[in-house]
Amino acid sequence: MGTLKDSWKTPDIKKKLLFTFLIVSVLSLLTIIPIPGLNHQAATGIIREWGSTGTLLNILSCGALSNAAITSLGIYPFLVASIIMQIVTLAVPKLRNLAQMGEEGTKLVTKYTKIAAVAMAAVFAALYCVGIRGAVTTRINFWVGIVLCGLSVAIGSAFCGWCVELLNTKGLGDGLTIIILTGIIHNIPRDVVMLYFEFEDGGVYLSLLLMIIGILFLIGMLFLVLLVNMGEKKLRIIFSKRTVGMKQYGMQNQVLPLKVAQAGITPIIYSLTFILLIPSILTMIAPESESIWFVGAKNFPTSLGFIPLFLVLLVGFTYIFTIMQFNPFDVSSQIKQNGGYIQGIKPGKPTAQYLMNVFNNLNFADSAFLVFLCVIPMFLNLIPSLNGIAFGGVGLALVGGGFIEMKTLLDNALKAEEEKLKQSGKDKKRKNYIKK
Repeated sequence: MGTLKDSWKTPDIKKKLLFTFLIVSVLSLLTIIPIPGLNHQAATGIIREWGSTGTLLNILSCGALSNAAITSLGIYPFLVASIIMQIVTLAVPKLRNLAQMGEEGTKLVTKYTKIAAVAMAAVFAALYCVGIRGAVTTRINFWVGIVLCGLSVAIGSAFCGWCVELLNTKGLGDGLTIIILTGIIHNIPRDVVMLYFEFEDGGVYLSLLLMIIGILFLIGMLFLVLLVNMGEKKLRIIFSKRTVGMKQYGMQNQVLPLKVAQAGITPIIYSLTFILLIPSILTMIAPESESIWFVGAKNFPTSLGFIPLFLVLLVGFTYIFTIMQFNPFDVSSQIKQNGGYIQGIKPGKPTAQYLMNVFNNLNFADSAFLVFLCVIPMFLNLIPSLNGIAFGGVGLALVGGGFIEMKTLLDNALKAEEEKLKQSGKDKKRKNYIKK
């Protein structure tokens, strides 16, 4: 709360906060605007047949999918396009060289990503129209209705992707995290009410008691997630100093903080995006089909086959994104070049080995916690009496990790503002000195 208060008192950060709130409000408003050309009641009835695949897609659309709103596809097409572009950038030498050329190259890659996101929005809109064709209103021509539906859904999805870019550039940053947080928080009131109805058969008082216990348990788990995300190991780096004449030269001793959850919530988002790709396509094409393939696709996220696939991708992406954030060999090289060493460890190869051991331990702890939090509820969901908690752990991990990422962004913005004030003060003193 202290960070938020300090941010609100800083004019530039306050503008970013208000802009972020504006974008989130607009997206929330669009979740209740129905798709033109459809019979709304028939459309929502078809979407209810999407099963657990629809449940996850509904979160990524901030609840718009269940309302058959114009932003029904949400940020999912943008996520797919972003991941595809990252893979293509690594695979194609020309794009890889562009990404390494600095700001100009990054702008070009970002431009290609935007084009891919619009194309992906059009593809998923077409698939959406194929599955929803039975809900086209009879008041207008069928083809007029289906075209209106496709255009509206494609534009809505492209707009969500544009909002991500706006939040990255003009808002607080990390638009994906903000929008996903919005989608989860949007569903919290409904989930709380559903806790009551789950135990309604036991009477009013028992239902209220069990609902309160459930809420307190969720709050406790959320605090645990926050503690793990805030956990870090601090390494003391000592820089040797040399004396020339009467002066000493060298860097000041520093502390290198290494977070336990270095990868953040990105592994969860990428794992779900990958796994949902084929099931979402099959579900959109034929939501009412009784074929074993289409029924399996609709309910794949709550099936036994989903768990090992999600586990492998989750651990793999955790390792990949952690090594992208913290490379032990690069850090060891930088410490040695600056004449420093970790207290009690010799510079060079021993430092690299020590950092690698620390990296492996922290990565193992992060992976184990994410598996415990996300995968255990998926196993428990297979028990009939506990049906409905499959994605509870995923939601807690995303909320807790998202809040910590937001706090980090605000802290960094506050530090940047402090540096600007210090620099402006130095410039004023320099100008006054020159005038004298």
